Amino acid sequence: MREHRFIAKCIFKGLTIAQIAKKLNCSESTVSNRLNGLFKKYKAKNRFEFIISVFGQIIENQKTIQQKVELENLKLRKSIENLLNQKSV
Repeated sequence: MREHRFIAKCIFKGLTIAQIAKKLNCSESTVSNRLNGLFKKYKAKNRFEFIISVFGQIIENQKTIQQKVELENLKLRKSIENLLNQKSV
């Protein structure tokens, strides 16, 4: 998993398979196999599609997190309103 993240970061930086292999101290075929695994996971045919897919997923995750935060804020506001209403009675 860590290796996949490292490879993804290298792809985002525009490094070649040879450069990534050198950084990981492994063969180019190993990097290529890992990269193909990432492409498959993200349903990408090439580096460009991979990057777009990853960023798309990040944006979706951020939207989901934002919705959860907004829902929790709403619940908190209602709880505070209920408490204030109970004290004023």
